[in-house]
Amino acid sequence: MSAANVVSFLQTLSVRADLLKDLRTRTKEQVLHIAASLGHPFTDSEFNSVVWELERRLAEKRTEPFDAAFPLWRSMWGAYYLEYLIVDLLSSCEEAGLLEPAADSHPISH
Repeated sequence: MSAANVVSFLQTLSVRADLLKDLRTRTKEQVLHIAASLGHPFTDSEFNSVVWELERRLAEKRTEPFDAAFPLWRSMWGAYYLEYLIVDLLSSCEEAGLLEPAADSHPISH
């Protein structure tokens, strides 16, 4: 399932600082290709949908407005986007219990 692949890829990066450092300046197309080569294939659209849904669900869980002033997005300024996804979004979603413990499970099931 592609949604699970997005999250499992991000979880892989969370424990592979070397890979995260290498990918943080690559194009999105290059990152998608590398994700697929590591066994986590997903499309650009699937990636965007999963990230958006995780951000939306995190805001809901925190009872924060999910709009242009979403507080988590402030942490993105001055950071590489991929690092924001790992350091801020993924870790916040894990802390909030929004992700299944197993990387191969569907992360955004309701």
